[in-house]
Amino acid sequence: MIVPVIHWFRRDLRLQDNLALHAAFDSGKPVIPLFILDPSIAASPRAGTPRMAFLYQALQSLDAALRLYGSRLLIRVGKPAEVLAALVTETNAVGIYFNRDYTPYARHRDKAIEQALSIPVHVFDDAILLPPGSVLTATGEPYTVFTPFRKNWNTHAKPAISERDLHPGIFYALDAIAGENAIELKTPSTIVLPAASETMAMQFLSDFVRQDLFQYAETRNGLPIQPFAEPRPTGTSYLSPYLRLGLLSPRQAYHAARAAWQQTQNPHYRESIETWVSELTWREFYMHILYFYPHLLERDFKDTFLNLEWAHQPQDLQAWQQGMTGYPIVDAAMRQLNTIGWMPNRARMIVASFLTKDLLIHWREGERYFMQHLLDGDPAANNGGWQWSAGTGTDAQPYFRIFNPVSQSEKFATPEYLRYWLPELRAVPNQFIHAPWTMTPQPKHYPQPIVDHAQAREHTLAAFKRAKGE
Repeated sequence: MIVPVIHWFRRDLRLQDNLALHAAFDSGKPVIPLFILDPSIAASPRAGTPRMAFLYQALQSLDAALRLYGSRLLIRVGKPAEVLAALVTETNAVGIYFNRDYTPYARHRDKAIEQALSIPVHVFDDAILLPPGSVLTATGEPYTVFTPFRKNWNTHAKPAISERDLHPGIFYALDAIAGENAIELKTPSTIVLPAASETMAMQFLSDFVRQDLFQYAETRNGLPIQPFAEPRPTGTSYLSPYLRLGLLSPRQAYHAARAAWQQTQNPHYRESIETWVSELTWREFYMHILYFYPHLLERDFKDTFLNLEWAHQPQDLQAWQQGMTGYPIVDAAMRQLNTIGWMPNRARMIVASFLTKDLLIHWREGERYFMQHLLDGDPAANNGGWQWSAGTGTDAQPYFRIFNPVSQSEKFATPEYLRYWLPELRAVPNQFIHAPWTMTPQPKHYPQPIVDHAQAREHTLAAFKRAKGE
């Protein structure tokens, strides 16, 4: 009689450097590779179709990889606790292995599962390099400011990449399991997706380290034109969707950067590598923040601005969502998001500042829209980024620092980027491309600015001062 264990894939859709999966291998038992489609997550208004489409492709890629070892990815639909209990009974499994997630929903779900199941449950910290609670202040408190967090984080040894030899005998033969084809995977999105696979993730990482990592400090604020479907553009790693679903591990990313750092003595190159590692650290910082302050998904971190008088302007919100604000840098970035499910980090900061400061629309509206459209939409990083831009979060940008969309465009957006995403402006000369309302005649089919930035800035500053009681 075969006595298996179960590895429950979640946001770790890879076979290499997967801590829970490799621990399951070490049990000496054949491993059932399982993914559960939770209807409550799929039905959430924060689960956008681009990311679900990317997930479905990643599951198909994982299934194809498992077939090379004589196995299949078992996919079940239902409440995880019920699915796991039924599968344990069905297969006589003697252990369950999975990697932690740090959102409030996941923590509550996983705790209930661990308490309900009658067999051992083995849980691992795989999604980040240093788990919550491992980087604390001298008084044992979580950090709420990034720079001291990063300094402490840098002093800790990082876990090594986990390596195991894969062979057909380590997986359970799924032919005997009913419901193997419980769902037909389809792509519910019309956007052109990048290849969602562990192989592509490693290729992107290799290309980035070889081609762009050494210049990252200068190029990271650039706005690349190309969609994912075209060759990976310079200046960015494009790894965030792969880290989000665990097609790439944070250890693989970190150690690739450290290996590149060791291979060069050029201080400029090393500075660029440290800049990129700092971006990985921001990802970890926000996961720690959400772990210790789960209420952030619903309200501001800073109580100072709880009484801020946000505007209710559905038409302005719709113009922002559709890329029709009249500010080219904002509109190009939003159309890029709507078309390919991704935009560079600098663009995210610009459009977030515009929504929360120029339009004074609540950050929750933008945070929700991003989660619905981003391939890499992650609750911790997305929430942290939006509250940072709004000036209401932990270690946030000061409320009085408001991006000027024209000067930001002049500094970071090339005319080619703007024309690529805004075909209405393809005939506009370079000297007017960042502020087309200043030319005569006005470009056809492109809107006038929906708000005057200078006036909006003064209005927003006054609203924040009132909220502070000044």
